[in-house]
Amino acid sequence: LMQFQADVLDVDVQRPQMVETTALGAAGLAGLGAGLWSDAYEFLEARPKPTRFKPKMREARREESIKGWQRAIAATRAWSKAGQQ
Repeated sequence: LMQFQADVLDVDVQRPQMVETTALGAAGLAGLGAGLWSDAYEFLEARPKPTRFKPKMREARREESIKGWQRAIAATRAWSKAGQQ
């Protein structure tokens, strides 16, 4: 999914190694309180580097994917409106 987003958006996408960011934040605050890190910047530097996804999709394929997404949205909207009548 991250690679697909990078491809369709044509931008780098980063995903943290530790996906449980709420728990990581609590652990970071506890570590700061206990003196494990001197400040928040030191804590942030101690984290593993994120996984980076770089766009790889060719422009023609990207445009085709975006057009398909737009068709799917249009169909969903039409289906939704039909159900409201």
